[in-house]
Amino acid sequence: MRIPGRRPRRSADVAAAKNSAAARLVALRSLLEVATRAVALQPAAEQIIGACTQPGDTPAQVARQGGRVASDYCRLHGWALDLIGDADRASLEFRVAQLLHYHAEMIDTCIKLAFPKFRSPRLEQRRLALRGLGEPARTLRDARAALALWISDLERTDRVEPPP
Repeated sequence: MRIPGRRPRRSADVAAAKNSAAARLVALRSLLEVATRAVALQPAAEQIIGACTQPGDTPAQVARQGGRVASDYCRLHGWALDLIGDADRASLEFRVAQLLHYHAEMIDTCIKLAFPKFRSPRLEQRRLALRGLGEPARTLRDARAALALWISDLERTDRVEPPP
């Protein structure tokens, strides 16, 4: 039991810091796994976007596949938000979550443009102008690599043992 107004023992501070560092490391490793899965989905996303931007009618199969990939990205985005908690908006963790959201929205937008309720020349022009995930795809790959490097630095400097 802790007595109010009294500082806990130093060993308790060290143990709490180690537990906190270990918990942070587990969260970062989990976020790295989320980012790895997102990068693995990029070829499928590019294929769907490419199919949506072809002239003429888009096959219905593209909408089904695109819906699955978009929902996978939405799921990964939700997991990332759960893992980052209240991370700073300028942090790498927050940036990974933003990029996952971008990927999901881009696929959703392509599907909506390929299968509109009402066709118009302007929508068709926008649909044909789309060119894949673009720069955010490379940024996500770079963020994943930076996250892996950060984790290895934390493991080396904090001497936190990986969980079993």
